[in-house]
Amino acid sequence: MIAKELYERYIGLRLLHDLNGADGKLLLKKGTVLTESNLKRLNIRVEELDKAVRQPFDCDHPSKLISEAANEIQAIFDKFKKDKEAIYEVETTVLPTVEFLAQQEELSVLLEGLQHKDNYTYRHNIGVAIVAAMLAKWLDFPEHERRLITLGGLLHDIGKLQISEHLLLKPGALSEDEYNSIKNHALYGYNILKKDTMYENVVCLMALEHHEREDGSGYPDKKTAKDIHPFSKIIAIADVFHAMTSHRVYRSGQALYTVLQHLRDEGFGRMEPTYVATFIQKLMELAVGQVVELSNGMVGKIAFVSPANPLHPLVQIQDDLVDLSKTKLHITRLVAND
Repeated sequence: MIAKELYERYIGLRLLHDLNGADGKLLLKKGTVLTESNLKRLNIRVEELDKAVRQPFDCDHPSKLISEAANEIQAIFDKFKKDKEAIYEVETTVLPTVEFLAQQEELSVLLEGLQHKDNYTYRHNIGVAIVAAMLAKWLDFPEHERRLITLGGLLHDIGKLQISEHLLLKPGALSEDEYNSIKNHALYGYNILKKDTMYENVVCLMALEHHEREDGSGYPDKKTAKDIHPFSKIIAIADVFHAMTSHRVYRSGQALYTVLQHLRDEGFGRMEPTYVATFIQKLMELAVGQVVELSNGMVGKIAFVSPANPLHPLVQIQDDLVDLSKTKLHITRLVAND
């Protein structure tokens, strides 16, 4: 029997492979969602259970994994239009990849593999899910809640299935009517998930609320901080971060420093400030050792990130340490490490 403290981490996971006992007898079929009840009955080593719910990945090629995941979720969403059961393939084919990539906590995953302009609409779902999973972990959400948040990230924009592709991919500025049409995707997504899936309400809420803001300036319902689910607040931060850093056909992504500055400003009133502060701090910590270019054109490496002022770290330039918090300099861009 699996000890309770061990099996709790598997509740809600879906088997990627058949699970057999030591005698070769089938215990649970591929695709089964693990529950407290069926886990209690299992007489199997944790190692065997882990193999049945985890998928091996090539961690040397995160960009390839991200592209494959974007293509997979596009195929699933296309199938979903005719077969509503297809949506659950997200859990078996895409979610494990995203969870793996989030566990790596690699800045290069976020700033290289996720920024590519190809297939942006579906790559955005992957990007938001990875960023949301990382932030949920940094905020110490329990594992089963992190899994729901990651799933919510993958499905948060499903309402765009009811928006014309021409409008979604339109280069340049949108008219007011076009923008209002696109804004409907949040409500569309909620209705799709409530009507056509068996997902619990919190997953549906992440689709509905990811554009709501703490001060009531968001949409579709102008909810304020007390009425927005905490999971939706995480998706909102991940959504803004990925959208701003990503390259599009008609524009380049914005610099990491610029995006984090924007999020910091948003944290004062529009987004959950403690979540934003944690996100900025942890992301900048991932950048330690990263080569950066400063606003004066000089190049150095981030040496230390202060919790008091993470956007202005210590940067090593040759033999000198420059404290950006004591200068007017700032980071303009990250430079690919050799």
